[in-house]
Amino acid sequence: MSLVRRISFWGFASLVVLAVTFYVWWGTSFHVWFDNGVYAVFITLLLFGLAGMWLVLPNPPAPSTAEP
Repeated sequence: MSLVRRISFWGFASLVVLAVTFYVWWGTSFHVWFDNGVYAVFITLLLFGLAGMWLVLPNPPAPSTAEP
């Protein structure tokens, strides 16, 4: 994987970590674990991070279709 793709992958992975950290921080700071606003921020960060990580991953090798 090229350096740019690795940096992009870890950048998107940091969004996942940020989402979980934000949710835990908010819950412990304000003692509110069920809030639509927190869910909106959490889900947005999490899904952008997961989608970005999935899109940056290298493509698997294609199976050869050559007949012997």
